[in-house]
Amino acid sequence: MDKTLVKKSDILKIKYKFFISRIVTYFSFLLIPIWLQQSVESNLAVQSVILLMYMLFMGGQWYLLGKEIDHRLGIYYRANSSMDRILYRVVLGNIFVIIFFNGVALLPDQATQVIFWCFYGFLGIFYSWPTRGKIIEESMAAQFSEFKFLDSFEKTVLGLTFLISLCSLPEIPLFENIDALKMYFDPSEKIHVGIWEFLKVNYLPFNAYPQLYNLSWSYHFFFNGLMIYLLSFYALTRFFFSRRLAILAVFSVVSTWSITKVVGSNIVLTYTTTFLVLWVWSFLWTIKSATYRSGLFTGLVLAFGVMLNIHYIFLFPVTLLSIYFIFLKSETTWYKRQWLKYNVLGFVVTLVVSLTHFEMGKMFSGESFEYLFNTLSDLIYRKAFYALSFFGVFLAVCFKFNFLKRYLSLVTFDKERFNQLFFCIFVILIFGLTFSKVYLEGFSLLWMIAFLSLIPLEWIFQSISRLRSKRNIIYTLYILVCLLDSHLEGRIRIMGKLFLNEEVYKYINQM
Repeated sequence: MDKTLVKKSDILKIKYKFFISRIVTYFSFLLIPIWLQQSVESNLAVQSVILLMYMLFMGGQWYLLGKEIDHRLGIYYRANSSMDRILYRVVLGNIFVIIFFNGVALLPDQATQVIFWCFYGFLGIFYSWPTRGKIIEESMAAQFSEFKFLDSFEKTVLGLTFLISLCSLPEIPLFENIDALKMYFDPSEKIHVGIWEFLKVNYLPFNAYPQLYNLSWSYHFFFNGLMIYLLSFYALTRFFFSRRLAILAVFSVVSTWSITKVVGSNIVLTYTTTFLVLWVWSFLWTIKSATYRSGLFTGLVLAFGVMLNIHYIFLFPVTLLSIYFIFLKSETTWYKRQWLKYNVLGFVVTLVVSLTHFEMGKMFSGESFEYLFNTLSDLIYRKAFYALSFFGVFLAVCFKFNFLKRYLSLVTFDKERFNQLFFCIFVILIFGLTFSKVYLEGFSLLWMIAFLSLIPLEWIFQSISRLRSKRNIIYTLYILVCLLDSHLEGRIRIMGKLFLNEEVYKYINQM
């Protein structure tokens, strides 16, 4: 705030410095990957770094766009953690860019290229143009205040999470033809054409190099899907648990061998089946937000889900009706009606997507109880940490129906939040058994098992809240349990097949 009181000559210097640093940083992240693509066309490792830089740039633009939408529409919401704000703005900005790029894709290719460069050129100047408000506002680093005071245990787990996430990259098909890649990823055409059109425009600078262009789509499915999944799960667990346990929850998900198995079978599942945890978090967030304008985000998230798979359309009426009649019952009728009005944009997008979807699929093609049981069994079998989920179910039932009050009196949970969460889990399981396998496959159930496994740990930590040393020992023990069965060497071997040539890989495998 001191910068608001400086002299006019000093504020001009600050503005110049602000503008130059912002504009150089912005166009460096945008243009350097594009300029380098020709010189590294045959180097997969360097190509990967270039694409990650480009994707990081795009994620930043989505965040800033979401922040600008908040400012223009006057959306002021109550956040549960700093990650809520980051996740909300990134997803909101991403969805708006998807809608905008689908409109751009309707134009001729030459016009699409012009609009693409004009769009990001305008954003670069707009975000870099110095105003007193932009200069005194918090930096992007300040948005990660959630992790500002991490202790050594939490920093270690966060670092391991990042490392194992990178090592979970599967073998990626390097097709030269983009249509062949689409057919390989989605032979049943369950993904709406709008997603493909968005990818086409979003990675337009790389379309002159077929292998790099194909690689960009695969990386988008993996890294964008996994990032949203982990951020959503972390933000969801923060509604119920401490920061330390929330980080452990994310680490338990990343370190399970099930992630490698799912991604190895079809990398698109990282993008499509991770949607459900985003939906559950948005469900709890819109109730917590204390603003009817949060309906804009709720409706757009549901529309985004329908783009990923048409069977997610059943979540739309259930979400609106349950929140309106059950979970917002303490609000006035005027408030609830305003919340519904802000869902209109999402409803319109959902309607358009439904009417233009080429493969509607069988709307009642759910799986059996046997499939559900086998899937849950496999998830628990592949991760020793998830054995705690049995105790988690038992404790959740006790909390819900007030059993064993004598033993659980020292533990406090927000029962209202638990009711909202278990309603969402119930909907997912019923829809999976009734409508579609997408509710039960891939990453759809993984977060549920991890969440239930945290409940016993929260009970232990709250019971011994004064014994910090013992809590550290228990926390360290479970870090080791998650790390020892992470199959890190198997993940590295899979990455070796992708980045090393065949002769070198065979030599290393024989050592």
